[in-house]
Amino acid sequence: MGRPRKGARLYLRAGRVDRRTGRPLAPIYFIRDGDKNISTGCGPERLEEAEIALAEYVTARQAALRPKGRAQDPEDVLIDEVVALYALEKAPKAADPKAVAARLGAILDWWSGRTLGHVRRSTCLAYVAHRVQQPVKSFKDPSRARLVSAAGARRELEDLSAATSWWAAEHPLTRKVTFTYPETGGESSRDALSRAQVAALLRAARGARFRDGRWEPTAASTRSNRAHLTRFVLLGVYTGSRPGVLPKLRWSPSDDSAWVDLDRGWIFRRGRREPDKPNKRRPMHRIPKRLLAHLRRWRRQDDALNAERAEHGLAPVETVLHHGGRSLRGRVRTGYEGIVADAGLPEDVTPHWQRHTCATWLMEANVPLSRAAQYLGMTVRTLEKHYGHHRPDHQSDVGRALARGGREQP
Repeated sequence: MGRPRKGARLYLRAGRVDRRTGRPLAPIYFIRDGDKNISTGCGPERLEEAEIALAEYVTARQAALRPKGRAQDPEDVLIDEVVALYALEKAPKAADPKAVAARLGAILDWWSGRTLGHVRRSTCLAYVAHRVQQPVKSFKDPSRARLVSAAGARRELEDLSAATSWWAAEHPLTRKVTFTYPETGGESSRDALSRAQVAALLRAARGARFRDGRWEPTAASTRSNRAHLTRFVLLGVYTGSRPGVLPKLRWSPSDDSAWVDLDRGWIFRRGRREPDKPNKRRPMHRIPKRLLAHLRRWRRQDDALNAERAEHGLAPVETVLHHGGRSLRGRVRTGYEGIVADAGLPEDVTPHWQRHTCATWLMEANVPLSRAAQYLGMTVRTLEKHYGHHRPDHQSDVGRALARGGREQP
């Protein structure tokens, strides 16, 4: 009796040689399915993309075998298929497709080979227990990487839940799949930066390092590599925009990206033809005077840079944030971690703190809730719930009422 057939799987094919030139070829992940060998086009550094390609292959193969028009039992649906469909149809339209792909890759590392029938309270909590022991992959130095948080693991489970709903809308299930999420320590503290901390971040972005109680200059190459971070910090703190929006910000009107109107003094957080999202609204907002002065100066700098690039036949700079003329890909992470460390700030400070900072400063300035919420792109309820305690008059009427005492005795 022969050995049972193995399912489709990845393997790294190395040691190949080009028959025409005799030169060695780079290692590539292939999908091996019986006698078939299908290239993913992904090298060792792109394992997550190769895993998505494998999941897409499995989805296509299973779809051909699936009975038409019949609801499926979750026990018969591979999570690989569910994730692959979501990665193919929904994830590319997300605000940060690269981040979604990374989370889906983490999901497949643990859930691959299981079915939706395996999703229950014990397996969800087992997944979280596994993930909180794993280092965050985005750290450049793995030895310094912090561990995945319970909130991060919860976000990944939420992605898997969204993928399951996306699947069920196309391929109905006989029963609903229920996910269990971990406790993440209650409400977020919504930490904000002080003005001194923002100043320290900007100083680090401009090429300084705080060590042993004093500031010292960094290498010229470091200063050059961080030029875009000054803009990133000022835009984040002054606009309160989500970090994923800022790298896409353009100097001219755009149909599919955020853009700046310097003549009228407005920032449009989404393109003219982009639909808004109910849970992550991106309204236009007026540019504060201080930021407007910075933006006009940056535009002059980029105009001069574009003149130089035109002389060399290079394409013009189109985005407000760029690295030596090259638009940024994805979110700003590694460089931000560097300026946080050089500014002497806690390592848990992330770009999203800039949004918390803007909201907190607006509350401390007693800006009306409705106007602050509109500026930030959040609901009044969310703003009041998480940041309302920063208002100078927060619960002041309670104190006055108690000072007057109880009702008078007859």
